[in-house]
Amino acid sequence: MRVHELRAAFYAPWIPALGPGETWNHVFESTLAKASRGNQARLIGLAADGRIAGFFNLNEIVRGVFDCAYASWQINLEFAGRGLATEGVAALLDFAFAEGEGLGLHRVQANVIPSNLKSIRLAERVGFRREGLALKYLKIAGQWQDQLMFAKVVDEHRPAWLGRKET
Repeated sequence: MRVHELRAAFYAPWIPALGPGETWNHVFESTLAKASRGNQARLIGLAADGRIAGFFNLNEIVRGVFDCAYASWQINLEFAGRGLATEGVAALLDFAFAEGEGLGLHRVQANVIPSNLKSIRLAERVGFRREGLALKYLKIAGQWQDQLMFAKVVDEHRPAWLGRKET
């Protein structure tokens, strides 16, 4: 997947390392297979010319008493700094919380490496609130990394796109 290859070096500190023999095409196909089982959802932001601008994901969707998912996002470097990540994550949250046309979740969580200031600002811009620090929480870039934990519940969300009420 060309968009992953283009961003790999820049995003290396923030993404899981590929396993032995693993390619970005394999990761993408695996993600699509998981999404088809209902425990993931992926929105793909496209530019007007059809290029992929970003990926906006809901991972580990769990129903029942948890009714929650983990959000993640990656923006194509060619589109960085244009507000598309904010737009994409806002749309992802709309889809996550909307009843009927969306998933109707109660809660969405996001974990961010403390040194990833751009993702922290993005999380705060779309209304996530900080809940704490998890030590050595995820294995990213080949090592166990601390993560700032963010969350948002449906009552805190104001739709930006999906389900927005026109006044």
